[in-house]
This record gives sequence, C-alpha cells and structure tokens, in this order.
Amino acid sequence: MLGPRLEGRGRISLVPPTLEDYRRLSRSMLQPEIGRFWGPRFGDFSDETQEKRFKEGADSQTSVSWHIAFAGEVVGFTGIFDIDWVDRDGESGIFIGRPDLFGKGIASEAVRLRTRYAWDELRMHRVHNWIGLANRGSRRANEKSGYRQMGLYPRSWYRSGEWYDEWLGEAFPHTFPDPT
Repeated sequence: MLGPRLEGRGRISLVPPTLEDYRRLSRSMLQPEIGRFWGPRFGDFSDETQEKRFKEGADSQTSVSWHIAFAGEVVGFTGIFDIDWVDRDGESGIFIGRPDLFGKGIASEAVRLRTRYAWDELRMHRVHNWIGLANRGSRRANEKSGYRQMGLYPRSWYRSGEWYDEWLGEAFPHTFPDPT
C-alpha cells in the first residue's frame, strides 16, 4: 500500500509514491556511487516492468511505501515490507538517491517518521532491517530511531571484487527514543 503523507522536521516529509518518481529512483539505484549498498545493479527497468512493480507495491497488503521529499523534491524512498500481521513484524529499508544529500539528516528523519508510523498506526511489535556494515550513515540513521544490533551476517553479498557483511538491526516501541 502507499503510505500517507507524513510531515517531518527540516522540510522533510514522507509522501505517497508516484510512478514517475518510482521509475526515476529505481534507475538511480544503478549508479555505483548511489546504489553500492543496495541490491544488484542490473535487472529489467523497462517502463512496463516498472509500472507492474509499482502497481504490485501499491496493491500490497504486506507493505507500506513512501517517497522521501526534501524541500518539496522527491529524493529517495523508504518503507516497511514483508509485514507479518500475526506477529506484527516487518522489514524496513531506505534509499537516498542523491549523493550530495548524504549526511544531511534526511535519512534520520525519514526513519523516525516511518518508525513512528509503525508504532502508532500499524501497531507493530518489531521492525527489523539488514544494512551493509560499511554503510555507516544508514546504520546511524536507524540507530537514532532506536534500532539496535541483533546480529551480523558475515560475507552476506559480493560486489565489485569484495565481500560485504550486513548489520542486522531491530527496533521495538520501547526502544524508540522520540515519543512525539
């Protein structure tokens, strides 16, 4: 499902995704300097396939997706995926598609908004994620919202001639530091 608009601090908001921005952000993941910690840099990015994936996400009953807007411009995406409604558990992810915006606090605010929504609206018990251990910025953004390490997955994936480990994190309502 497409998440509702959530207004945050510092001109950052989570907004319902559009197909046009979905296509643009998906293609930006192919750029090594942007998508180096995000999945494979290949696949079918035809307009038809992108439209199909977008519609599947919009219709999904086990995910909530947003685009991240900064100063009115869509610069990334985030969401909660593979939601298990019985266990009230879901996996989260985030992507900022402009390297000039890395380290500006955009991801931290997006994670805070997303996690607050998980507790207040979805009544989740836990949200977890997998982050490339070398991706310090993403890990730090999640830790600011109460995610704690639950493990490490050594040599999880191979890219550009080297193995990468993954940091496994989880958050619970009682670990969320921001009650507002």
